[in-house]
Amino acid sequence: MHLKRLKIWNFRIFGTIDNEATIKTDNPGIEISFDPKLNVLIGENDSGKTAIIDAIRYVLGTRTYDNQWLTPDDLHVNQDEVRAEELKIECLFTGFTHKQAGQFLEWIHTNEKNEYELNVWLSATLKDHKVVQNIRAGIDDEGAFIEGGARDLLRATYLKPLRDADTELSPGYRSRLAQILLNHDVFKKDKNEDGTEKSHPLEDLIEEANKKIKDFFEKEEIEGIKGGLDVTKALQKHSKAFLHTKDSRKPVFNISEPLLPRILRKLGLELEKHKTGLGSMNKLFMATELLQLEIEEGLRLALIEELEAHLHPQAQLRVINALRDIGSETQFILSTHSTTLSSNIPLENLILCYGQSSGAKVFSLKNEETGLEEDDYEFLYRFLDATKSNLFFSRGVIIVEGDAENILLPTIADLLERELYKYGVSIVNVGSTALLRYAKIFKRLDGSSLPVKVSVVSDLDIAQISPGENLVQSKKKTNSRDIPDKKEEINKLKERFSFGNVQVFHSPLWTMEYDLATGSLKKYLNHSTYISQLIKSRSKAKSFRWINETEVDERVSKADKFMKKWVEKGFSEEYQAYLIYKRLNDNMASKSVNAQWLAKMLKENKSDTIELIKSDEKIKYIRDAIYHVTEPPEDADNG
Repeated sequence: MHLKRLKIWNFRIFGTIDNEATIKTDNPGIEISFDPKLNVLIGENDSGKTAIIDAIRYVLGTRTYDNQWLTPDDLHVNQDEVRAEELKIECLFTGFTHKQAGQFLEWIHTNEKNEYELNVWLSATLKDHKVVQNIRAGIDDEGAFIEGGARDLLRATYLKPLRDADTELSPGYRSRLAQILLNHDVFKKDKNEDGTEKSHPLEDLIEEANKKIKDFFEKEEIEGIKGGLDVTKALQKHSKAFLHTKDSRKPVFNISEPLLPRILRKLGLELEKHKTGLGSMNKLFMATELLQLEIEEGLRLALIEELEAHLHPQAQLRVINALRDIGSETQFILSTHSTTLSSNIPLENLILCYGQSSGAKVFSLKNEETGLEEDDYEFLYRFLDATKSNLFFSRGVIIVEGDAENILLPTIADLLERELYKYGVSIVNVGSTALLRYAKIFKRLDGSSLPVKVSVVSDLDIAQISPGENLVQSKKKTNSRDIPDKKEEINKLKERFSFGNVQVFHSPLWTMEYDLATGSLKKYLNHSTYISQLIKSRSKAKSFRWINETEVDERVSKADKFMKKWVEKGFSEEYQAYLIYKRLNDNMASKSVNAQWLAKMLKENKSDTIELIKSDEKIKYIRDAIYHVTEPPEDADNG
């Protein structure tokens, strides 16, 4: 059996879908369908990941029998700062075997497909600053209390975000290791013919060890080695003085009483003799918890917060792949902030949490809920790496085609006083024209979009081929008379990339660098491309030497002279832009190196470039893309 669906009303960040305080059947704040195997909750901090896991464990309880009581702070507070007075959390289970179903006969039912289903819910009410809660199960709204053995069969395995694996695996009265081992068949005791329990082999081993230890402490010499009799005599003398005159008890050394529970509480678990690091102990602790899941008769559900705790990226991958390979009867619901993990898990298994304390939403990325096609899932699983998966943890996303935009846009945003990191915005460099694949991650099946603001920054790619005559043509065309219609190209882009919060922002004509060359920043692009050209030519030499400050100044001066000559010869603005961009387009200079130098120059000359960036119409689309994912300028009409 497994958890099929979760509904939440008025619990922490999740209110009701209609923002009403009253709980109704059709207004849960969130409803999540889970995969029977692997589910990974992703999203920024405070987006509801922990609330979802806590909601499940509050209903089900945990294998460690932790005390779990709701407090008034668990009730949702709406945008008007009004706290709800009731909450509800509902879990629906399915996938029962006949044997499992028989253990829940009082509460289970069958659905229209004749499949067993079990509905279990926690309801709570705030009364006199205290939360009164109860747990019921059944087919109707009234249900019946579910306790005892049936309740124990529903308990989940829970791993906290800040796991103290060293303590959990150490000997002690509350040893988690002992709890797990006691449930294993290896430690079940057989019966004698008269019905009494046989001693366990481990008890016999300890009894034998205790006898040898007792012999050691009762003899002056044992097998040629000095014994511990002197220690025993001294200890007995002191203890006798402390005890009652008629108390005949004497202290005896042993390892443990030969009782199985006490023996197991004395056991620890380690990987090596010396102290093991946090990461390895965390992996060992998870392996121990999986041991219990394998032998569990009831629900095999593991709730793991921040799976990546204490694990470096490669270790994270080993752990997640191991979990995916575990038998189909075990279900995992994990949370993570790791871009490494989120980029290596199929999109179908991801659940995106989005929102803040006043309200949050949850979006499954299963193929029946998104606008992605089957081949999109295959493509993204191959190419959605750790740098791109930042988009899952952002409040805004800018999708760009290459390194140049990836380098330059943060600088332009800084100069516009829209520092992207302050707004929780990530730039996703897809490294190709496959922008649509990534943009569609945010598209829902009904054509709407996720609440995340997304800017798709695209070149228009109508390349200039005869600058003297100012003729333009698409890169895909070969006939100079076959010039594409600019409006038609723009409409194609918008049709492909724009939906809801996802908007396309396109170059006016060709590429970002060409746009900069036609605008008020062309002087700086002229300098950066000419410097980058020298670096590119040197990179081909056997003895590469980086450019120094004197050489930079010389290149800037020479580039200015070129531009002066172009003006004297009467070259049009478009032709001058073409000559500047030609250095990049003909691969005489690297676009990424040029972007680095241009970003440096824009920042170093910000007293001049800030106003140029704010007013240049040729890069208005870049400004708009940044404003879309952050906030518009005070005077939005001036764009």
